[in-house]
Amino acid sequence: VNLGCIPKKLFAYGADYGFDLDDARGFGWDVPQNIAHNWSKLIENKNKEISRLNGIYDSLLQNAGVDLITGYARFEDTNTLSIDGQRVSADNILIAVGGTPRRPQFEGGELMVTSDEVFHWPHQPKNVVIQGGGYIAVEFAHIFHGLGAHVTLLYRGELFLRGFDRDIAGALAEEMRKSGIDVRFNTDISKVEQHDDQYTVHTTTGDTIP
Repeated sequence: VNLGCIPKKLFAYGADYGFDLDDARGFGWDVPQNIAHNWSKLIENKNKEISRLNGIYDSLLQNAGVDLITGYARFEDTNTLSIDGQRVSADNILIAVGGTPRRPQFEGGELMVTSDEVFHWPHQPKNVVIQGGGYIAVEFAHIFHGLGAHVTLLYRGELFLRGFDRDIAGALAEEMRKSGIDVRFNTDISKVEQHDDQYTVHTTTGDTIP
């Protein structure tokens, strides 16, 4: 809800409107040529929607009789937790803390961000390099391209979306390239360098991408 499916869908819907507005001209709509996207407004409204959903889930839990305790917990023994000084005992304790994306281990990997941080960027990027070929990487390529950024997608394999239908993946790669996304297969990042507020990506094929 907070950093995955929901905000990503909101971003994807926002990106789609740019393409829809272009199409609308062909159907007689008088759409101005220079339409600007307000990134800050997208982030602000995304935050409001996430807060609204958090409130709904909180109410669902309380109405179901769930005791919701917010804090840092540690085990006192096998069946007892201490949560900021409050003791809670149970026959079974389930640890379901979620996960954290890991950054690459090559030189400059610490300069990169994960999809978690994207949802809180204060400014809309003009150039984006995305590493990976899973559906999340492909979706973010669509999102940033639709919002006006130049996008380069690097994937180490022959064709992205492993595990999905190969004909569909191939057709999608072709359409993404036609739309202006720089899709590069058999290519990975070897290192990243920072120069002031800009970054340079070095690839395993010897190219550099600003």
